[in-house]
Amino acid sequence: MKTESSPVLFLDFDGVTHPDPCDKDQLFQSLPLIEAVLRRYPGVLVILSTTWRTTHPLDELKDLFSSDIAERVLGGTPLLNLYDLAWYPAPISTRSRQREIEAWLHQNRTLNYPWVAIDDRPWWFESECSNLLVTSAITGFTESDADRLEEMILRRCS
Repeated sequence: MKTESSPVLFLDFDGVTHPDPCDKDQLFQSLPLIEAVLRRYPGVLVILSTTWRTTHPLDELKDLFSSDIAERVLGGTPLLNLYDLAWYPAPISTRSRQREIEAWLHQNRTLNYPWVAIDDRPWWFESECSNLLVTSAITGFTESDADRLEEMILRRCS
């Protein structure tokens, strides 16, 4: 797989791969649905934007995925705060999750590179962010979200 030209999916966990809050038996219940969409687009890479990346090693997080999708999980977004904005040669968002995504893009691709993010907290993104698929924290990722993700991948990443 040629990773430097592959589109990127930035993935949150809580409120996306499972409801937030959830019982232990609900953890990652929606991940197979997300993986099913990704299997139809084998060129899409996964970068973890979830806060889980701050408390769990990457290998442990990759083990949550099916093996064919785990090999497409390259890492996580950098942890930044507002003071880090001054160090970037290009302006990036002041919204925390979008800022981390844009910093990852700046470090690894370009800011206009094709990407999609799935998150349940739209306030962590600019209001006009068209690359964001917002899920309901109550349900996590659903069948209708799968349809929207497929449309977004086709529109932004093909």
